[in-house]
This record gives sequence, structure tokens and C-alpha cells, in this order.
Amino acid sequence: MMKYKNIAVSGKNIASGSSTLAKLLAEKLGWRFSSAGDLMRQHCKEIGWPIERNHEIPDEIDKKVDKRAREILEKEEGIVHEGWLAGWLTRDLPYVFRVLCVAPLAVRIKRFAQREGDTLAEAKKKVVFRDRTTIEKHQRLYQVKNQFDPHYFDLIIKTDQMTPEEEVKLVLSKGAIEKR
Repeated sequence: MMKYKNIAVSGKNIASGSSTLAKLLAEKLGWRFSSAGDLMRQHCKEIGWPIERNHEIPDEIDKKVDKRAREILEKEEGIVHEGWLAGWLTRDLPYVFRVLCVAPLAVRIKRFAQREGDTLAEAKKKVVFRDRTTIEKHQRLYQVKNQFDPHYFDLIIKTDQMTPEEEVKLVLSKGAIEKR
């Protein structure tokens, strides 16, 4: 049985439950949580780029952050990394267990509205915009047609059909993953 040294959690678009799952997994395993969003905020701070202009982030910054995420998962152990590209970026790393979180659009809109304090109408506009623009950017940067293709993942979780705690149990039951 293979022992995985890291876990990559991707969400099929915003508010799919990937951050919640990744944080809970890291806590349960005693592993370090890492996220593409945190890496991006840290990098933007270092170079003086205002994070409020994240939709204008130059491609080279995205590529640097993605490269850093991959390096972390290649060189370190005991990491649960969350990001839209996490599964795709690690598709050729056999010691990384890759999870994809999915949820219907209506569920994601409701989650986003609750999290951000938006109306459902505002949330729908923002979710649809972020989904479209982020996927377009990834296609442009990496020529990936479908970063959420199931063959990049070891496990796909429908997050609207179970609690986050049940998701953690499911992940731990599928992979040879050990607590630190």
C-alpha cells in the first residue's frame, strides 16, 4: 500500500467546499495547511501588488505562485494544499493524494452569499464571473482544457451530499494517509 506524503484538494470552482475540507484534513492529520490563495496574497504583499486588484494579476505572478505550490508539494511532507489547480499541478506526483470537491451552482451561490454577506443575486454574478475568468486564465496559462478532469484525481467528493466531517472520514478511508 502506498503512503502519501501530501494531499492536494481542488474545488471545482469557487465555494465548492475545498478550503473547508483541506483545513479540516490538516487539523485532523496534524499536517500543515497551505492554499493557493494564501500563497498569492503573500507574494502580492512581497512585491507590493494590491490584492484588491487580483483580477488584474499578471500571468507571470500566477505562474510563480503555481510553481511555488508545486515545489512545496514536491519537496515537503505533511502538507494539505488547497487550490483550483492543486490536482492538475500534481497530476504526475504519485505521492500526492488528489481530491476534487464539487457542488451544484445553486449550492455554491448560497455558500458564497453566506460567506461574503451578499444577496443571492450578487453572489450569483460574482460566482459565475470568478468561475469563468479563473478557468479562462488557467486555459490561457497552461493550455489545460479541463483542469477538473476526473483522471487527475484519486477521489471526487460531492460536498452537498455529506458533512465536512464525513468528507474527512471518506478521504482518510481511501488513501494510505497517516497522522504525524
